[in-house]
Amino acid sequence: MNLSRQSPLTLSAHFLHGMLRFIRMRHGKDVATRALASASIPQSLLDQPDARMTREQYVALYRTVAATLDDEMLGLWSRPIRGGTLKYLMLSLMDAPTVLVAFNRFVRFWNLLLDDYRLQISTKNNLVRLALVERTSGTQVTPLGHELIMKLAHGIASWLLGREIILHRVEFSFARPRHVDDYAFLFPGAVHFDTRVTSIYFLYQDCAELFKREKHELWAFLKRAPGDWTFSALHHGSIVAKTREYLEQNIARAVTIQDLAEALHTSVRTLNRRFAEEGTHFQLVKDGLRRDIAVHRLTNSNTSVAVLAFDLGFSDASGFCRAFKHWTGSSPSDYRKGSRHGE
Repeated sequence: MNLSRQSPLTLSAHFLHGMLRFIRMRHGKDVATRALASASIPQSLLDQPDARMTREQYVALYRTVAATLDDEMLGLWSRPIRGGTLKYLMLSLMDAPTVLVAFNRFVRFWNLLLDDYRLQISTKNNLVRLALVERTSGTQVTPLGHELIMKLAHGIASWLLGREIILHRVEFSFARPRHVDDYAFLFPGAVHFDTRVTSIYFLYQDCAELFKREKHELWAFLKRAPGDWTFSALHHGSIVAKTREYLEQNIARAVTIQDLAEALHTSVRTLNRRFAEEGTHFQLVKDGLRRDIAVHRLTNSNTSVAVLAFDLGFSDASGFCRAFKHWTGSSPSDYRKGSRHGE
């Protein structure tokens, strides 16, 4: 099950603020407001630190900001990454025999463009590592820029092979962020923070695998960008993926961790250990799925709050309203009004 395509996923307002930062600086507040409106994102989301936006809103806003700035990396690097860059990057990778050869080209390509950082590729202990190294000591870290270039490497490699590539690990040179739960579906593998440099590690056997892609497939990939490379897949083997899949099939039931353990033929103790390894816990995953479903339905349907509460397994609407306000900082009705206003 590919949850990135089939399940409702939402993203933290961190990405919203990060995408708007440079369009505000260069074009002013009014242009940023119009960009929000074009993506059907309510202005009120900017004032809520725990607000969420849907995958569709993220893709629409990304495209609008990139077009407005003529920068496919949203102004996050010292030099603009002009429109068409992704196209020519992908064309340079298409005839590579393996992902490893493609990664070497990926590194050389970006090192022609980036002034503040350079990419390094290395192979050791059956792992292939891409590292983002500052060219000048003390370069300011822009977390969204680091997230996007690591996500781009993973998303492109997964697309080239036509399947999800499981990451050995990802390391970021910034502190553990508030929106860390989103990493479960952005980076399918172990994620670490406060490291010396930002790096992503792939298994050598994946990188040595042969692939063949046709140009008509590339045009479809580019047309959907940044959707396919951002939301390439969710780690099927992760406990978060398995939990969301089981919970979504039983969303109206009061599922407990004991129920999940029985369904997965394991023990509660083992489940809790695996949740801890992925930096989360059962209730957090359960709440995240219910929040994502609620945001999607409040944004895209006229389902009443009472019916939505029942569908999500709450005993009454007031309990759901309290939970939703805790998740997003807004009541369900206010969230819906804001979404309608943003259309």
